[in-house]
Amino acid sequence: MWLEQLGENLNTIDYERSHPHGQLKSLIRGAKGKVFPDPTGYRGALPTDEEPWEPVDPVLSNKEAKIIAVDGSQIYPDPAEPLPWGYAHAMVTDPPGKYLAEFLRPGELLRARAARGRKYVDNVRFSLELHLAASVAVKKGEGVVVLLDGPIMPPGRTSSSREGTGRDYLDQALIALDDATDRGGVIAGFTPNGHASYISNLLLAMVEEDNEERQIPLIDRKVIKSLINPTQRTALYKRIALDGREVYFFYTRQGRVEFPFQPSEEVINQVWGCVKKGYPVELTAAHHLAVIPNGTASYLKAIVRSNLNEVVTEKRMAKHK
Repeated sequence: MWLEQLGENLNTIDYERSHPHGQLKSLIRGAKGKVFPDPTGYRGALPTDEEPWEPVDPVLSNKEAKIIAVDGSQIYPDPAEPLPWGYAHAMVTDPPGKYLAEFLRPGELLRARAARGRKYVDNVRFSLELHLAASVAVKKGEGVVVLLDGPIMPPGRTSSSREGTGRDYLDQALIALDDATDRGGVIAGFTPNGHASYISNLLLAMVEEDNEERQIPLIDRKVIKSLINPTQRTALYKRIALDGREVYFFYTRQGRVEFPFQPSEEVINQVWGCVKKGYPVELTAAHHLAVIPNGTASYLKAIVRSNLNEVVTEKRMAKHK
């Protein structure tokens, strides 16, 4: 077996050059034509109707769609404050500056201490992005692609987080997302240089290698370089999130594009056209809109401190009446 032949040099292998058993192109050749075995506990990509290991060439006549980008930002709970607090918002490029924002109540953050407090603010920001993307997709309608900066449905945020901190925010956002896609809205997520191993896990499963304990440090970026050239895309794959939702995606050399629904060829080509040159300028614009300057962050902190002081003072006065 290929895995057994790697031996003790596993973590020092250059998968693209030096080791004869680490040649990715050889692995891909070995996977071609094989039936997916669906191993127990499998968490990788699943094949769709397109051939998993065949690169797809660009379409010569792409119908261009208007791209509207959404990005979010946040201020995390400050451990130096008497009470932790946080703030999250999401911005959109059409019209520039439209936003949704949420102050997180001290009581909520106290129940989500330390690292989970940061995760809570992340969840709220991601949920606001989904809400804003869904509303824009419904209002703008046909011929518009709403593009998110990052995964459309990150693993973990649709599983453990929905059972704990921030679940209400995310559940409401997913309802809005479902409604938007049911009404024909096109929402996609773009992740450059991700560390996922969805396709890598599929490749290893197809060549019948056991990687349940993730002992092979192989990520999708390395597979993509051996699979497609800079102008091509991969086949369309899907994965199933821990809550059972299906996410469809393809890769280019520039990154991964995800959809919360099975996209048509026309939709794929529209989104492919906006990411084929690299990180989309629309997302860059949305990111600059969403960044919270230090001065604004300090101002928001001052507001929260003032509000907390007023609440504490009122409680003390009521206690001594």
